[in-house]
Amino acid sequence: MALILSIHPVLQLSAILLAYYAGYLGLQRLRSLHFGQLVPFQRERHVLAGAISLLTLLGGFAGGLIMVARFLYVEHGHGHALHKEVAFILLPFLAIGIFTGFILYLSPGKRKILPAVHGINNLIILVLVLVQIYTGLHLFQVHVLAG
Repeated sequence: MALILSIHPVLQLSAILLAYYAGYLGLQRLRSLHFGQLVPFQRERHVLAGAISLLTLLGGFAGGLIMVARFLYVEHGHGHALHKEVAFILLPFLAIGIFTGFILYLSPGKRKILPAVHGINNLIILVLVLVQIYTGLHLFQVHVLAG
């Protein structure tokens, strides 16, 4: 069972690391557009990393709910409530990140508002996933390592 319970955190951590990479690539775009710095923007790589990470995080939301209901039978507990609440807070931000990214990818052009909304939204995601790492580590220790 420890192997099954390890799938969610491993996939989510991978998605989070990929999200930070996509954020780094997006930061290069910000530097070139708004700060006049001549830095290349690897658009296709940003789109691929961002799409994979956001979709994986979204899938991990569903996977986490299923995992808890199917294997842990836990409704509340130390760390569980906060981890679940932050996941539900993340849900609309993930949807907005996917939606705005999709629009920006399909219809590139000189814009200011939509890229700013996309970037700020995804920055919020990058902050909230840090809470998920912290609370998730505790849950992993309690439910998998202590087993």
